Amino acid sequence: MNIGPIDVLPAAIVIVALFVFAALARAALHFLLRVHVAERIGGEHNAALGYEYAGYFLGVLLVAGSVLDGITGSETRAGFLTAAGATNMWMYALQAGVYGLFGILVLALFGRLGFRLLLKTNIVAGVRANNASAGIVAGGGHIAVALVVAGALSGDAQGGDFGTAVVFLGLGLTALWVITYLYRFITKYNDSHEITNGNVAAGLSYAGMMVAIGMIVGHALNGDFTDYASSFALCGKALLFVLILYPVRQFIVQGILLGGGFTLYGGRLDREISNDQNTGAGAVEAAAYIAAAVVALQVGS
Repeated sequence: MNIGPIDVLPAAIVIVALFVFAALARAALHFLLRVHVAERIGGEHNAALGYEYAGYFLGVLLVAGSVLDGITGSETRAGFLTAAGATNMWMYALQAGVYGLFGILVLALFGRLGFRLLLKTNIVAGVRANNASAGIVAGGGHIAVALVVAGALSGDAQGGDFGTAVVFLGLGLTALWVITYLYRFITKYNDSHEITNGNVAAGLSYAGMMVAIGMIVGHALNGDFTDYASSFALCGKALLFVLILYPVRQFIVQGILLGGGFTLYGGRLDREISNDQNTGAGAVEAAAYIAAAVVALQVGS
């Protein structure tokens, strides 16, 4: 099969862009957060930082994918080989660089901020101390924030501008943190206490829940921008999908998957997470949250 230049050029642009985004992501960690990744992971064998860094880098790729979507989409791809397309290619590249850098900076600055507001504990100190639970939660938080950033930037590419992207990004981050805070009232145990003390099961549960909420919030931000009133209304309706996470936890995970019966509050799942520190139960809960979000977004799209 012969691959023509129309297929090769966008692929080459994506590869170069991902290389640039990866370099920017590492530089943001180094200069903004003073995280020396190679030294901490390779030299000190800090697994917790590895978990956080994996989530952070995955988040960077999610943001990069959203930014590059406007360049490699079907409407633009055909123009790359025309004179106008070749002329505008550098403009697209510059726009991708500006928006990509903005997204990476937001991810680096706000990926950890949410934990200070939600858990009221020093996740950074936990990661430095090689607390695996803290590292998993930090990685999940980066992914959740990246999903929100990607949704906001995607909305900008479809009718809005940089100003609308910032407005909806602020709305999305607020929704992510508020919903995450409210959802933790469905557990009897103290999430902050469990994560601080290295309970990996609680870390998996918390991270999975944050990623699922980030998926739903990011999807709510994604779409054509017409005006603020209409976009806010559509965003609010899409956010209602977060309500499904409660019955998924209490009835599907606890009642069906773990055979613990059906309860509105507390129950076997809480005991498996907090008392037994059952990482298998935490992993199942996290997977169920993410799977439920995927199904909800497929049905609602």
